[in-house]
Amino acid sequence: MDHKQLENQPWPQEGLERVERCPICSEVDRTLLYGGLTDKIFFCAPGRWSLYQCPTCGAAYLDPRPTSATIAMAYSAYYTHEEGDDAPKGGFAHFKRRLRNDYLNARYNTDLQPAWKIGRWITFLWPQKRKQIDESVRHLPATGKPGVLVDIGCGNGQFLGAAMQLGWEAWGVDLDPKAVETAQKTGATVMQGGFPDTGLPSAHFDIVTLSHVIEHVHDPLAALREAFRVLKPGGHIWIATPNIGSLGHARFGAEWRGLEPPRHLVLFNNISLQKALDSAGFIDIERKACLAQAAWFYQSSLRISRCQDPYDPNASGLFLTLRLAAMFADLKAAAASSCCETIVMTAKRPLSD
Repeated sequence: MDHKQLENQPWPQEGLERVERCPICSEVDRTLLYGGLTDKIFFCAPGRWSLYQCPTCGAAYLDPRPTSATIAMAYSAYYTHEEGDDAPKGGFAHFKRRLRNDYLNARYNTDLQPAWKIGRWITFLWPQKRKQIDESVRHLPATGKPGVLVDIGCGNGQFLGAAMQLGWEAWGVDLDPKAVETAQKTGATVMQGGFPDTGLPSAHFDIVTLSHVIEHVHDPLAALREAFRVLKPGGHIWIATPNIGSLGHARFGAEWRGLEPPRHLVLFNNISLQKALDSAGFIDIERKACLAQAAWFYQSSLRISRCQDPYDPNASGLFLTLRLAAMFADLKAAAASSCCETIVMTAKRPLSD
């Protein structure tokens, strides 16, 4: 079935549910951001969708939306179960891998190979690369003894493998049985489970990570309370999600890559994500520095606007004016994290509840 046929095929009526209040702050008032949204990313979900925004906290949400019983229809062409291939391709990629490994060796007292011994110094002088590496390992603490972490929505387990290389005991949870099977090959403890119904033990983990997961969840507050439950007192959560307040969204609107209807059920800005974490009981909420991501979001969004596959490996790069616009967006986001393409936050469970 081609895209036009798919978007004109309705989602089964019995598989829809209404969302009459903001999922984050329960505000009834709202503004229609976009109507008639369709799946222009994986081209597998039927239906047209309406996205509303809450004027109180700024969160955006689909209404109506797929029920938890039918949402799997939107993931038939999703990618989380595929085995990760992080092997460097090309000479410059090998060079960056050696820099990365030496930086991590110095920071975490490990012995990742291959490593170039002056990589830690070059990376120190290359702040954007250093921020990229830190985010790739989800800002794992470099002080103290590595503990136990869980990645909820772990996909193929690529992060679990990286965390174990740095000395952590790694667990993972994913709803997709194929993803679980792939992630288990890392040697991590990986379970099939939902979110918030993870089945994980209470107060067991030093760190919970959620990488581009919370926007897929029907009840984000319940999900964050579950993360709170499984953390040890004093443990922390690391969370990344698309930013509805980004410059990319302001530029591309309904064609912005971060929308991804109907898989993204709730979208956040800095205010709404902080409010959600606070409502779940977390303290010491901290925003992490922005990465230079605008070029990727802009290119993907441009292709979506043309009804082209945003993951086409043969896609041409950005034309000059849009490349310059993306560079400007990254510079502005570095100064004001409220307009980054992605939000990354950490927060702690208090030592005593």
